[in-house]
Amino acid sequence: MLSRLGIMLLESGMVSQDEIDQIIKEHGPGEIELADQLISMGIVPEDLITEFLSEIYTVKPVYLNEIEVDSRLADSLPEDIARKYLITPVKVDRDYFYIAMGSPGDLYAVDEVKFATGKEVIVYASAPPAVRRAQDELYGKADALVSVKDQIDDYSSELDELEIVGSLEPEEEEDFESDLEEEYAGTVDGPIVGFVNEIIAKAVRTEVSDIHIEPYENFLQIRYRRDGACFVVRKLPKKIQPQILSRFKIMAGMNIAERRKTQDGRIKARIDGRSIDFRVSAVPTVNGEKIVLRILDRGSLEFDLRELGFPEEALKVFMQGVNSPFGIVLVTGPTGSGKTTTLYSALSSLNTDNRNIHTAEEPVEYSIEGLTQTQINFSMGYDFATALRAILRQDPNIIMVGEIRDLETASIAIKAALTGHLVFSTIHTNDAPSTVNRLVDIGIKPFLVASAVRTIMAQRLVKKICKHCKTPLEHSDKEYLAAGIDPGDMKGHTTYTGKGCNSCSGTGYRGRIGLYEVLSIDKTIKQSIIDRVTAGELRTMGVKNGMRTLRMDAVEKLKAGITSLEEVMRVTTEDEPEVLKAAVAKKASIKRQKREGHSA
Repeated sequence: MLSRLGIMLLESGMVSQDEIDQIIKEHGPGEIELADQLISMGIVPEDLITEFLSEIYTVKPVYLNEIEVDSRLADSLPEDIARKYLITPVKVDRDYFYIAMGSPGDLYAVDEVKFATGKEVIVYASAPPAVRRAQDELYGKADALVSVKDQIDDYSSELDELEIVGSLEPEEEEDFESDLEEEYAGTVDGPIVGFVNEIIAKAVRTEVSDIHIEPYENFLQIRYRRDGACFVVRKLPKKIQPQILSRFKIMAGMNIAERRKTQDGRIKARIDGRSIDFRVSAVPTVNGEKIVLRILDRGSLEFDLRELGFPEEALKVFMQGVNSPFGIVLVTGPTGSGKTTTLYSALSSLNTDNRNIHTAEEPVEYSIEGLTQTQINFSMGYDFATALRAILRQDPNIIMVGEIRDLETASIAIKAALTGHLVFSTIHTNDAPSTVNRLVDIGIKPFLVASAVRTIMAQRLVKKICKHCKTPLEHSDKEYLAAGIDPGDMKGHTTYTGKGCNSCSGTGYRGRIGLYEVLSIDKTIKQSIIDRVTAGELRTMGVKNGMRTLRMDAVEKLKAGITSLEEVMRVTTEDEPEVLKAAVAKKASIKRQKREGHSA
């Protein structure tokens, strides 16, 4: 029998009966289990689960990530009761004790809280993962959040936070235990294991993208990267550096005896019911190995491009290229600008049973059901060009190649596109129009570029102003002109800044959103490519055809109060004068047409 949450989700159309049946089969019929899995799989957002629970049990919702709980409340409610019934205290006054519950219908739990606190209880609804995170903030890390299986049997009983599933280099596993016994026996002890687990778990819970473990002459530094910026978390004594680094390398399946060469590994873990992948890189430095973990949370992978900040018109043009029967769709942007997410989003819209989709990636960041994904291995001679040739013998409809970086890869991709395949790839250029010249510089003939390429999209990520400390901020005409923005274009729009608060760790920003520039290769632009016009001329033509440049998209998000003028200037460059003139001329033409139509 379905829980009330399951019934409501089915009626809303957000989940299918098959999805619920699969979760029940693997995790049981409980309402908490259903909520946990739907959130971890990215099917239903956490806030929406909170709202559903609120409606079902007729209690108010509370969004625990948006409030600050007094740490003294930990003394008011015993931790064992809170953990047992999935409860976290929210506040207390003279007569009432306020709690957030992951299962608000549990009246027995409410009675337990009444008995423990001696007060009447006010219940709020909150998604189970949010309650667990709040518990950890209030009481500290739970002793047994998940079951664990480590690659080294000696430590399987000590890891109480993470479940290590595998690594990228299984062929070396036989050597790990002997290496440990010979060189590191007894050095990676319980406190080190617990500390490393806490560093990883805290990074996931605070939504950072990378963990940096950096050795210096006199200390070991740990930094997180969030919203594109790094900040220091801890500085540790130099004497425990070997144990810390060894622990990370063991978890990632690396050879801990090798310290002179670069190594890559992977950690798969389950934290708070979520399946998390970590891509791990170790590089030798003069002070020891530096290790960086890239956090790949499949549950947070957003496949709806609108949620990523895509303007409606730009999305329409991009999807026309994505839905082409053949040709090349290119995405360009710096490392960490969200190109992988965009490509997976495009592929997910095409991922049906009647299509054969192959990818060649370096590395494979997310495992997507329905896609045949291959891992590039340069050391073994398996590069993008070799992978492309092999994939073309696998009868593909759609191909994604991680990056076009040389003539051989570009030539094979062009030929594939001209022989009926739809090809997705990335390339490193500053903007969409420059991509054409980049392909020509690599060695591709202009007429082949014009014939094969359907759509080029450039993207960047810009920080969003924190909604909790968002404050209006007026800018002078001089500031707008210095940023290359027409002050008249900002009339009637309120701009904002973030003052800094606990929610954004004092930065004034929380989260990032995409900026997009989509160039559609129509007949006019094809001829211009063949005629070898400059990137500036292509940009002007694109704007006349309706293309919004990266700067234009950034200014629109500035007008909407999403980001700040400082971020617009940091992430984008001023458009060339002819582009601005073309944009202004087009706007004037649209206004004129509207006036003429109104007069008629």
